[in-house]
Amino acid sequence: MNRITEILDRNRHPLEPIATELAPQLQELPGIQAVLFDIYGTLLVSGSGDVGTAMEMTKGDALEAAWEACGVTSKMPAEDMVGQFYSVIKGDHKSATKRGTSYPEIVVEEIWQKVFASAIQKQQVTVPDDFDPAIFALEFESRVNPVWPMPGLQEVIGTLQKRGYTLGIISNAQFFTPKIVEYFLGSSLEENGFQPENSFFSYQHRLAKPGKALYQAAAQSLAGAGIDVCHILYVGNDMLNDVQPASQVGMKTALFAGDQRSLRLRKDDARMLPIQPDVTLTRLTDILACLPR
Repeated sequence: MNRITEILDRNRHPLEPIATELAPQLQELPGIQAVLFDIYGTLLVSGSGDVGTAMEMTKGDALEAAWEACGVTSKMPAEDMVGQFYSVIKGDHKSATKRGTSYPEIVVEEIWQKVFASAIQKQQVTVPDDFDPAIFALEFESRVNPVWPMPGLQEVIGTLQKRGYTLGIISNAQFFTPKIVEYFLGSSLEENGFQPENSFFSYQHRLAKPGKALYQAAAQSLAGAGIDVCHILYVGNDMLNDVQPASQVGMKTALFAGDQRSLRLRKDDARMLPIQPDVTLTRLTDILACLPR
C-alpha cells in the first residue's frame, strides 16, 4: 500500500450530497462527442465545496493532526502556520499576476515547502529526515476537505465509456486530486476513459478557473482528434468557474446542482455574464438522459 492510499484509507468518511432547491432541466443534446467534467462538487462530494476552500475555515486542529501524522514537532501555534500558509499563497498569486497571469494557480507542495523552510530556519519546527511536503499537503487537505464519490459516479463514467464518448477533465486541482479520483474509481483515469491529453488540471499549468485558458487548451486538444468545440459538453457545479468559461469557448454546458455545499450560482457576482447552462442536473445520472445512446 502506498502512502497516498494509506492516508485516504485513514482519513476518509462517507459524505452524502445535500439536495438543492433547483429542479432538473433536461433535454437531449444531439451531436455531443466528448464529455468533460469538473471534479470537486461534481464527480466528488466535497466537504468544503472545492479544493482548498475549507482551509480558510480551519482553526488549526487539522494542521496539528497533520503535524502528528508526519512527525513534525512545533513551537509555533498552528494558527500562525495556517496564516503563514495563506501569506505565501497570496505572495505567489501576486507575483504571478505581475507576470500577466489573470487567474494563477499554486502548487501546494511548493507552498508548504516554503512555509516549513522558513519555520525551520527560525527554529520554530523540527521535521523528520523523510519529511515530504507533498505528503503533508495531503494529510492536511484530506482533513479540511473530505471527499467522497458523488452518487452514480461509476455508473455514469462506465456508461459514457461504453457509449463511445470521449471523456476528459478540466478542474482546479492539486497533485493529489487525480489520485483521489482513481482511488474511488478503483483504477486509473485512463482505464476509465480519461486520456491524459484530454485532462487539464490547474496545478499542472499553473492556471486556474474561471480563466478560459484550460478550456481553450481542451478544445484545441479535442480539435486535434476531430471533435469540434460545439460537440463538447462540459459538466460542472459553478456558474462562474465552469458554465461561463466553457460557454465562452463554445462548449455546451451542464450545471450540476446536486449538492448545496458546492453549487455556486453566483447571482450577485459582477463577473457573471447573462449565460445559462444548456441543461441542469440534480443527480449525476441525469446526464445519461441528455446524451444519445
